[in-house]
Amino acid sequence: MTTVWSVCSRVAGGLLALALLSTLAFAQQPQEARLAIDHAPFTRPQRRGAPLVIEATITATAGLRKAEVFCRTVGGGDFTVLPMEDVGTPRYRAVVPDWLTAGQGLEYYITATDERGQSTSQGFVGFPLSVQLLSGQGPTPEDRLKALQETLDVMRKGQESEGVPQTSNPGSSRYR
Repeated sequence: MTTVWSVCSRVAGGLLALALLSTLAFAQQPQEARLAIDHAPFTRPQRRGAPLVIEATITATAGLRKAEVFCRTVGGGDFTVLPMEDVGTPRYRAVVPDWLTAGQGLEYYITATDERGQSTSQGFVGFPLSVQLLSGQGPTPEDRLKALQETLDVMRKGQESEGVPQTSNPGSSRYR
């Protein structure tokens, strides 16, 4: 029994030391290597069937190549990718269209890639962030059209900045 306890305590000590070294290595990274997403997840239910704005502060000292929100209805299969728009560096936003907020809830995560190819995310495929959606007065046809146009404009801007040729189906970028 003493031998087992001794081995377990050494393994735990080694794991603790490894975690400490990893933390120190991150803290000692040069300033230009930092990439971070600061997003406050939704704590209150949002309106079902209405466009949903997701905002984040993204710090990329090496320059930001792209920022995206991946979203789906709760329990859905595929995530739909929405490019985030620069609304005054370091603030970025994406507008989730009303057709994605028609269910009980929305699952999403945010990714960012800097100019050196380093990536980070808040949430991820296996553990997305979520927001509960409650019924309320639905959007007017004008609100729906405005949200659709905003989404298409952001997607078009994202494709143009990446040099991607325009397609007839802007919602075709889907991921699991």
